[in-house]
Amino acid sequence: MKPMKVILVILMITQLLTPFSAEAKEGGHLVAIGDSIPYGYNLTVDNKMPSGAAFPYLIGNKAGLEVTNLGIPGLTSKELLQAVKTNKVFRETIRDADYVLVYIGGNDLLNVVKKNKGLKNVTVEEIAPVIRDLLFNVYGTILTLDKLTDAKIIVYNIYNPYPAAGDKLNTPLSYINKQYASLVELLSHFTEVKLVNAYKAFKGHPEYILPKDVHPTSEGQKVLARIGLRALHS
Repeated sequence: MKPMKVILVILMITQLLTPFSAEAKEGGHLVAIGDSIPYGYNLTVDNKMPSGAAFPYLIGNKAGLEVTNLGIPGLTSKELLQAVKTNKVFRETIRDADYVLVYIGGNDLLNVVKKNKGLKNVTVEEIAPVIRDLLFNVYGTILTLDKLTDAKIIVYNIYNPYPAAGDKLNTPLSYINKQYASLVELLSHFTEVKLVNAYKAFKGHPEYILPKDVHPTSEGQKVLARIGLRALHS
């Protein structure tokens, strides 16, 4: 079993047995799915559990919602799609949700960067199929969620984790996020789905990202919560 799959299984079991949830105030239930961004990675020392300072909990506290955080560090869009299709923990938790937050895709791109030992070595031939598969997986995830639950689905696009990289990363991210917008616009005619523009909110604000890291600071998490709340109430 690959290390990523081992981590995936362990985290799923851990979160099933010891769910980290904000106290419900008004009876609604928000479920966050995705990668280390909704998990709140590196906001705590050991990262053993999702951080209470992560944006799903900030939204829950502000809106009076119970929160279940199914974010898994390192998760890719392919793995998320597989989880919402087949994983019992995900499916049972999501089924009765009132809101589902989705943040995914960063690892799809970062894995290519790591494989090539830096962004400057990534070629169009390598990144193009990754972008294609990412968009396909997000599309499949939204459709699967629509069949599984009556919840309002809120999808975040991807902010630039390496602001110093400039157009080398901004260009593909801009393209991806335009496709996200078109995808959500299309699906909004058939299901209750909203897009949250994390890319725009983070652009020009490197202080929202932890130093020598790709994850949001506490302030960055507050920004993700603020723009998510707008989508919740729109």
